[in-house]
Amino acid sequence: MKLKNRKILVVASCLSIGFSILNAEASFSAVKAGSTCTKAGQTSISSGKKFTCLKVGKKLQWDKGFLVPVKATPSPAKPESSKELSGHEKVISQVEDLWRKWRSKSASTFTPIKIIVQPGYDSKWTGASKHSDLLIAAFVGNGYKLLQEPIAVFGDTEEWLSATGKPIACGRSVPEQPLGIYCGHIQLGYGYFAVNAPQGEKFVDKPLTPAQAKTIDYMVAHDVATMYELQAQYGSISYDGTKDQIPAWIREGFVQLFAALAISDSNTEKKSYFDYFVSSNMIDSFPKGLCSKTLQDFESKDRNWGGSCASSQNFYAVELLAARHGGFDALFKFVTLFGTSNDWTASFKTAFGISREDFYTEWYDYLNIPQGNRPALTPAAPPAHY
Repeated sequence: MKLKNRKILVVASCLSIGFSILNAEASFSAVKAGSTCTKAGQTSISSGKKFTCLKVGKKLQWDKGFLVPVKATPSPAKPESSKELSGHEKVISQVEDLWRKWRSKSASTFTPIKIIVQPGYDSKWTGASKHSDLLIAAFVGNGYKLLQEPIAVFGDTEEWLSATGKPIACGRSVPEQPLGIYCGHIQLGYGYFAVNAPQGEKFVDKPLTPAQAKTIDYMVAHDVATMYELQAQYGSISYDGTKDQIPAWIREGFVQLFAALAISDSNTEKKSYFDYFVSSNMIDSFPKGLCSKTLQDFESKDRNWGGSCASSQNFYAVELLAARHGGFDALFKFVTLFGTSNDWTASFKTAFGISREDFYTEWYDYLNIPQGNRPALTPAAPPAHY
């Protein structure tokens, strides 16, 4: 009997607790300004407000309540970067992003480069068309075209170059200088020059090393970029070589950058275009100080490059221009504007949104050159025909 009574007591207690909880929940859910409450001084939070039970006359009711300030939850501490990118590393990242966007617009229909080599040349010579065609597709897809078919001609002997190149190289029999550009669409040169071999070295029946094959890939892409740079300057007029040229550092840096991007695209080493370019021994590493000649020295037609540091700075300066001042289209805009105005400093400021003088200051800042070690700013060199 006692056990039965105990069970009844337990059940009753449980029911009592349950009703209490339900009543509490009902009371909580009913909290709003002016509604009835049960005990003066009681507080309750509902819908972001804190209400207090007050005695108004003979009644107990909830006041109007006030907003409860929400404590901001502190953001989790961000893990410190394992490595802060240098200025040049950031520029590389920006240029690679520009290149990805350009490549995404590559044309599926274009005129591929024709590579003509002297009989007996290794097949790796004509294999250089792969990366050059990739570059042509990117140019065409982004709205830049050639008036004529791009062609490259390489050989050992002057006689063969003359017979092969004359009909397509503005009637010229041999290059005025090795690997010269003619008619804005053809490069014509000796094999030894293309692979940076000793003068007079022959390549008929001679296999190429992997390093030489990479060099040819670069040289052909380099001159394809030159063809498009010239075309941008001449517009719808066939190139005849009569116009003044843009400053040498911009012209050379322009074609170096596009060639580096093309030959490093999808490289098996998975390197950035910069790492691939430098590891192939085609250019010096990023300069750590002033070179023997500065960008100002290469505004003129000076072709005494003054060593590999001086020539490589052109690449790094144009790389900086593209990354920070308008991308690849700004490079083409500059060349096009100069082609119509023959005023390179005005074209420079319009295309890149920065003056020649301010860019040189930015360049020295980029190289971390102390103020006292910077060369004096000289007047801009006038346009020149090279």
